[in-house]
Amino acid sequence: MNSTVKLYSSNIEFNVAEDNTILDSALENKIMLEHSCKNGSCGLCESEVMAGYVLDSKCQQLGVGEKFLTCQCTAGSEQLTIKAEYYPELAEQVRKLVPCKVSAVELRGDFLTLKFRLPPTAQFNYLPGQFVNLIYQGITRSYSIANADVKQGIELHIRRVDNGAMSNLLFTGVKPETLMRLDGPIGTFFVRKDTRPIIFLAGGTGFAPVQAMVEQLIAQGSERSIHIYWGMNHSQDFYTKQPNQWASQHSNIRFVPVVSGDDANWTGRTGFVHQAVLQDLTDLHQYCVYACGSPVMIAAAKDDFIEQGLTSKQFFSDAFTVSK
Repeated sequence: MNSTVKLYSSNIEFNVAEDNTILDSALENKIMLEHSCKNGSCGLCESEVMAGYVLDSKCQQLGVGEKFLTCQCTAGSEQLTIKAEYYPELAEQVRKLVPCKVSAVELRGDFLTLKFRLPPTAQFNYLPGQFVNLIYQGITRSYSIANADVKQGIELHIRRVDNGAMSNLLFTGVKPETLMRLDGPIGTFFVRKDTRPIIFLAGGTGFAPVQAMVEQLIAQGSERSIHIYWGMNHSQDFYTKQPNQWASQHSNIRFVPVVSGDDANWTGRTGFVHQAVLQDLTDLHQYCVYACGSPVMIAAAKDDFIEQGLTSKQFFSDAFTVSK
């Protein structure tokens, strides 16, 4: 049975094949619903049934008023209306598979920065904040794009994962001119048009999309107040001084590094990175937040920020899940 899905309030419609998830069908129709991991971990694609019903992965019916994940559910009724976040800004972003060559390799401890150049004919475009799938020797892993201007190629920040299949390949001798492939752009993490002050919250290599988005704001001459909070386990893990440079060069940018682990050499802020935000900004109702890191960090930050005045619709996130 094929079903017709209507998006509540926008009245946009698309068809869903019987065995296809609602999210996959939307994306196939170039309708960009909010999503990230596509495996049910991050919860970003949560939507609500307004009319009809959906079937979850266990074929259980979820009806009017119930919440569900578009990446995990199929349409159960021939006519279905759902309340879901839709982003027309992404409609022109064409996902494609392109070859790429490593142009630069920078290793700092357990963190690797790879830069790639693309063929002149690739016509690869994205919005800062989106991610790609990197494909190398039969292994695929997802990484956020860390630069705003595709003319400079593509930059990725990669953390070493113990016994990780991709880590073992990349951290043991990848050199310039190595040929790989990129699949993208993917995701709905990007800076929305707004005038509110921004809080960027990053954990680990969650700084990568933040770097791209801040570069974009600087290039646009944005005067929005920008607060960057970046958390790491140890002080030596901060693998780039870029946010320090931004803060010294732009009066509207503030950078707060936070260390969560034991570090005798660190004299700066300590603890969970999102709690540093709560200590500094006691009323968050006027802000918007862009958070990237582990699902646990993002969930805790969202709950605590909302308690401190943030509107839930002004919390945007991209959750990093570790793959071996």
